[in-house]
Amino acid sequence: MKNLTAIVLALFSLCACAQPNLTPVFVECTAGDYPNEITWEIMTCDSMIILGGGAPYFGAALMPDPDRYILHMMDSYGDGWNGAYLIVGQEEYGFLSDVDWIDSLGTWPQDQPEQWVTVGCGQPVTSIQEILEEVFVPNQYYNLSGQQVQFDREGYYIATDGLRSRLIYRREE
Repeated sequence: MKNLTAIVLALFSLCACAQPNLTPVFVECTAGDYPNEITWEIMTCDSMIILGGGAPYFGAALMPDPDRYILHMMDSYGDGWNGAYLIVGQEEYGFLSDVDWIDSLGTWPQDQPEQWVTVGCGQPVTSIQEILEEVFVPNQYYNLSGQQVQFDREGYYIATDGLRSRLIYRREE
């Protein structure tokens, strides 16, 4: 199994060379008791789907940031994954897999069709490299009092691209 993992990651590493900002990450979804009920998606923190699948699954994902992602785990019957797990890198995620109870009628509850797991999203950036590689194209400007203004004279401005803000200085030429 370790040799197969090494081969899969090596193949994805070759693809990652063409896209240097992506990191290959091992992904496995075990079968559990009812694999035909299971689907899942791995997304970036801004909800772009990186990879999705069913159970069982064994492969890898090319992730822009392997420490920050969203998991969307779904069960068509609505009773959880019944012993299946989604493994991303070194982390293992279950969806009611460890629940050992039944409701008062003696059946599994069917009110859990999906589960969302957020990993690292909203956390501060941990690498200056990540900041330097991002292209910043401002589309709005504010004065230091926070009022929106035109970018048409010398001075300090707060510029934003809708996600990030920076303090900039414009010189008259």
